[in-house]
Amino acid sequence: MAVKAESTELKRVKGGSFRTMNLDSRLYHNIAFENPTPIQRKTIPEILIGRSIVGIGRTGSGKTLCYLIPAVQGAIENKRCLIILPTRELVFQTKRILKMLSRKINLDGRVEITTPNENTHAKDRDMVVVDEFDRILEERSLRERFERMVEGYEGQRVYFSATLPNEPIKDIETIIRLESRIPEAIEHFFYYVPSESKENALLSVLDRSLKTIIFASTKYGVVLLLEILNDMGFGALGIYSGMDEDARKCHFDAFVEGRTMILIVTDVAARGLDIPHLDVSISYDLCDEKTFVHRVGRVREIGKNISFVTYSDVFHFFNIRETHLPEVEIGLMPQDLLDKFDLSKFRYSKERAARGYQRCLKFRGKVCVPSEFKGAIDQFKIHSRFANKETLADQIKRLRSRKTMKTVDEKATFNDPGKEYKDKYYIPYNLKETITHTSAFGINRDDYVREKKEEPYRKRRCKNNK
Repeated sequence: MAVKAESTELKRVKGGSFRTMNLDSRLYHNIAFENPTPIQRKTIPEILIGRSIVGIGRTGSGKTLCYLIPAVQGAIENKRCLIILPTRELVFQTKRILKMLSRKINLDGRVEITTPNENTHAKDRDMVVVDEFDRILEERSLRERFERMVEGYEGQRVYFSATLPNEPIKDIETIIRLESRIPEAIEHFFYYVPSESKENALLSVLDRSLKTIIFASTKYGVVLLLEILNDMGFGALGIYSGMDEDARKCHFDAFVEGRTMILIVTDVAARGLDIPHLDVSISYDLCDEKTFVHRVGRVREIGKNISFVTYSDVFHFFNIRETHLPEVEIGLMPQDLLDKFDLSKFRYSKERAARGYQRCLKFRGKVCVPSEFKGAIDQFKIHSRFANKETLADQIKRLRSRKTMKTVDEKATFNDPGKEYKDKYYIPYNLKETITHTSAFGINRDDYVREKKEEPYRKRRCKNNK
């Protein structure tokens, strides 16, 4: 595998408009903008001359036109292009933009847009484009199909995403990387809440007048939130990867056109979607620092990002703060808000969503909280947004939390600050490993092993006593 160790910054292309790019006049008049964005200004000329590149720019920076304009220009010159996207929603959206760009131009099938599949091959194409390529390379099923599609292909490759994948890119000459910082105008609110109270927390911060997208980690989480929100009269819609294709398209169009104000999605289903005028992004299930860029990048101009942080998500929060938001605040929500709604009738859906979330954790690798963070968790106070709403119940809860934490620390065997602090959802990276570890509740490993050995004896004794 050929490796490009470091990114290369290209010289700025002279000229500030699409007019300087020597495009076909019909294509030029179909472009709705006079001036290109920075990522377009840097990448389009390089693609037009046939160079293979990787383009990295934040969500909403205009990456779609970076490859569609050269694709249409190439089709006019009888060149064939294959565009590979991770989701069907992104395919629909990109085809819609392509249709606008190609008005009065006969493409004659020379531009094909598809998801990774078994029936398409790149061997007869002049250019292969992959958008959101980090998702395709990091998701096993997508990657296997993609590699079969491009097997033996030696032509021009163009990859775009908001973040680089975890491993090097092969067969790419140039990496063009613009700053993918999170827009400074966005307000960020991180709330540390118990996992069983996240639904109440969500209902407490939702504003039905604002266009809001809610991210859940699994389709079971999406279904749970749809049941709760629609029961409360919010009229929400959802998208997840297992949903019927027509339903996904219908729900997405309804949200874009403003017929519903709340859309609940998984990251896989929502990857790369262009949603104009989004007011609020809510992370019901927190994600890693790379996916966070994709989520928050959808909020345009002055908007809000709200994230709920549970104990199993704390390490994600500290990674996000260290990487993107060094000054961001995290705090608790008042207890009266977390107890505001009676959601007991959704118990079955909550249990199903919890099981789905536990399966999702298996793909995270090692889920653990470094030891230096356990003290920080104990110091979380009511968020400044609710500073004047702290109740007596909140104060009692915080005192109990400190007392419990002290008792656990005295009994625990992991006082060595050099060791990792494993949370109660810890799952070994290798699924073949046995789950025998020091738990967050101060139970020694030896006690755990002894208890497992005694379990068959207890079962036999109970059976004999019946």
